[in-house]
Amino acid sequence: MKRNKFISLLKMAVPFSNTKLRVPRGFQNLLEGLSREVLRNQPDNIVDFAATYFDTLLKQRDVGGVDPAEFGAQSEDRFYNNKSFQQPRPASQDSSDQEFAESET
Repeated sequence: MKRNKFISLLKMAVPFSNTKLRVPRGFQNLLEGLSREVLRNQPDNIVDFAATYFDTLLKQRDVGGVDPAEFGAQSEDRFYNNKSFQQPRPASQDSSDQEFAESET
């Protein structure tokens, strides 16, 4: 009887979804920091090392008032939302660059 319920649950599962999951702001920065320290220290027990690492970050946040996750999120925003990489340059800048290149030859 339990097996039949399990099989019916499997049939009800949706194989795909239009939902796009996003990594929370600053999470990438925290994981990169942990990864860097794991590689640098080569601990025998990574789980204990990670717990100690994040406890240290929490203490630093409480004492110094700087949240490393928020700081990382701001850095990510500055990198990924930099409009100079997304918008074409104005035509006036392109023509002045072209004139400069022609004068160099």
